[in-house]
Amino acid sequence: MTLLVMGGLGRGFALSFNEWPDQWRLSAIRISDLLMLASELDRPITRYLKCIKQKEWAEGEGVKFINVNGDYNFYCFWRRLNYQLVPRDLPVSNGSMIPINNDMVLPVREEVRNLVDRHVIQTVANSYSPAIRFGRDAYFKSMQGRPIYASLGHLRAGVLAGAVETPRGPSWLLVIPREGDEQIRHLLYEMWSGFIGLYDRLVIEVEALYPEATTDAIEIRLNFVELVVSEDYVEPQPGMVIGAPVVAVNLELRIAEVRFPSDFLMHFQQPENTGERLVLRAIANGLVSLHQGVTEGVDETVLDGLMNRVLGDSGMRILHLFRTYYPIEHLLSRQTQKPIFLAHEDFVFSKLRLSEGCTAARPGTSLATKSECNKFLNRVVVKIWDQIREQLRQLDRGSVIREVLRVHEAVIQDRGHWRRTAQAVLALYAPTEDVYAVAQERESDRNNVSLPARTILEMAICECPTAGGHQLSRWKLDELLAKAALLVEVAMDSDAVNSDLIEPRIGLHLNGEYDIDRGFHNTVIKPFLTAYFREGFEGAAGRYTKLYRDEHPAERTRADEVFSADFIRAFQVEFGLTPDEAVDGLAELMDLAVEFQNVVVETTLGDLKTRLSKTRGLSSEACEAFIRTFGIFHRPAWDKPPPGFRMKDIIPWRFRRRLSSTAKPILLFGEHDDDKVFFGAGALRLGFGYLLERSERGHLPQEFF
Repeated sequence: MTLLVMGGLGRGFALSFNEWPDQWRLSAIRISDLLMLASELDRPITRYLKCIKQKEWAEGEGVKFINVNGDYNFYCFWRRLNYQLVPRDLPVSNGSMIPINNDMVLPVREEVRNLVDRHVIQTVANSYSPAIRFGRDAYFKSMQGRPIYASLGHLRAGVLAGAVETPRGPSWLLVIPREGDEQIRHLLYEMWSGFIGLYDRLVIEVEALYPEATTDAIEIRLNFVELVVSEDYVEPQPGMVIGAPVVAVNLELRIAEVRFPSDFLMHFQQPENTGERLVLRAIANGLVSLHQGVTEGVDETVLDGLMNRVLGDSGMRILHLFRTYYPIEHLLSRQTQKPIFLAHEDFVFSKLRLSEGCTAARPGTSLATKSECNKFLNRVVVKIWDQIREQLRQLDRGSVIREVLRVHEAVIQDRGHWRRTAQAVLALYAPTEDVYAVAQERESDRNNVSLPARTILEMAICECPTAGGHQLSRWKLDELLAKAALLVEVAMDSDAVNSDLIEPRIGLHLNGEYDIDRGFHNTVIKPFLTAYFREGFEGAAGRYTKLYRDEHPAERTRADEVFSADFIRAFQVEFGLTPDEAVDGLAELMDLAVEFQNVVVETTLGDLKTRLSKTRGLSSEACEAFIRTFGIFHRPAWDKPPPGFRMKDIIPWRFRRRLSSTAKPILLFGEHDDDKVFFGAGALRLGFGYLLERSERGHLPQEFF
């Protein structure tokens, strides 16, 4: 695709090309619109290009769009309709004509401009720096309404800086740059971005105490130049006094600098928010000094009152430093890939023409019997599966599994991060927002992509070629995940009809979509999930202090100290190895991930067997049993279960499946030593716990074994 960017303001233009190649897409956009587009959230340029691609597809099917105001106007139309390219009351065929208003851009511009709020802010040097709203991509919408702005001018100079704007004037908070690696840069960003969310509350409280203070810009500088950032945990020594920050005020420059001692990070290695209180108290000291026009001698009772009002809840945390004796815990916590969620624009697009070829009923009518509905939905499931299979057969197997495993691992890490910081999230945002609703929405986003990701993994190991296929692109990844999500949705509709949970009535729309009553989900399933999630989130918050327990790992606990003799015997008969051997196998794979410094591990079956036998002492029979128990092998077709299994073991909308990538998280290309093996460290740990714990507790049905 070629994106042609036009300069100039207020000028019309027309252009055409001779002998334009087929399959070569073109879109023209004004530079002002491109910059506006780029200010949106969540990969807006990619979303715009997807829009142009979808538009071209619809035009190829005969749909005519009447749009005289350019591609960006069309994009705004598509975006405003929640990515619904062709309305439900129009067929995707010749004769369908969709007029598009010329003013679709205006509401999008208003939304983006209000969200970004791009303007300039006066600095203490009496210059002006361009700034945009800080927190516009935050999970909590209350952040978008707070007067906190990030400075683009400072950022271009390599400085993290932001300002809180009030009627009094701007109050700056910046971090003095220092040399260092990615770990140090990450830490400085976490400190700045975390504390600026408390800084605006502090600024408002201080200005309420001193309403006659100067209206000039003031600045607080955080100086971490002396701070020592260790790769490993540094344990405080007995009797050691950890330093507090020192504040230096320059009234002439209207600057207060907070200098932190080298060992200051140790304050964050405990469940209490001592570190946060010391940082915020030092900042408050600087602010009060600048407002009072003094360089020292700030009244401690004033600072105490500010701390109680701004940081009253002891659960308010910005930085969390936990100790672990397990390298795999450290590796999993450092997973850096940002979670990829379901692309709604691809999900909506995948529904067009969905019902075509799946029923003899005319579009615009309804299916009103249980038999008709189930027959239709089953055919739709097969249709979507055929589309997924066709795409997978064009893609390199290793490429697909590698990328989809990264998606799944990022979801696991994101869920763990929210659970570890649940107490802090509640303390920071509960006064202004429904934290449980926001956290549950985030969990819903994770679930909406994790099941499709596991589904694609299970299909790809069977259907993708080992050689000759294309590498998986992000566009194709979004499309595959969307189709897998749609497959699960349609199949669950079929199960709901079949189980008499909903009325068997399906409306068929002209554009190929269908609708069905999902009231059971809203009245039964959703309330249950809401209560279940809230209980789990509260439990995670209550376990926060346990993360700081400084306990050395005890000697290896044997299985017979934990499990009954009957369970151990049953486990060995069922799986061909003892629970101790299974734990040894898991530990070796975790060590392999640490050795590779990657949560997604790629090796060979021969190397895996060698490590299990030489390092862990497993017999060849135990090695084979471990791999067979926790591995999914390539087979010629995904939709044909191997001997000893049934369809319910593979179809992803069923629970407690024996061939799921949860129960069997190791993906094997074959049974020869040079065949590739993939696994995700987080998924393997969850899968191992799933099998062992649920077997021991009797949570799995008899037919699972």
